[in-house]
Formats: sequence, structure tokens, C-alpha cells
Amino acid sequence: MLPEYKRRTNIGVGLGVLAQLIGFIASQYVDIGTILWLAAILIYGGMILFIWGLWSYAIGKGYRGVWGLLGLLSLIGLVILFLFPDKHRSPKAA
Repeated sequence: MLPEYKRRTNIGVGLGVLAQLIGFIASQYVDIGTILWLAAILIYGGMILFIWGLWSYAIGKGYRGVWGLLGLLSLIGLVILFLFPDKHRSPKAA
């Protein structure tokens, strides 16, 4: 994987999952209208961050960024993209 995309991937996937998790927990345990709007923003914003992270992951592995839309499948999309072979892997020394 290209090193310049590794950081973007970690930030996007990490913050995306965290924001979605916080938003989901807030939506389950709080019944105040304002908090529910905040929870929805966290969930959808986290989804956008997650897709951006997977977009960077796909580019870093040598594929088109559009494969990052697998993020719509959440963690299943991450696993699918993880299974793609890395086109930028350095050849092993003989």
C-alpha cells in the first residue's frame, strides 16, 4: 500500500466507525429531538468519513477510488476491500 494513503485510510476508517458508533448509541438511549438530529449527523457524517477512508484504501492498494463505495456495506465492505491483492506491494528480495 502506498504510504501517503495509509494515514488517510486510518483517519477515515477510524473516525468514521467511531462517529457512527457514537451516533448510534446516542440515538438509542436519548429521546430528545435535538440530540437525535446530532446523532443522525454523526451517523451520516461517519458514513461519509468511512467511505472516504475506503476510497483512500482502494487507491493506496492500486485500484480505482470508486471501490471505496463498498463502504456503503459498512464493515463487510472493508473486509471485501481488505481481501483485494495489493498492486503496490514491493517485490520480495530473492
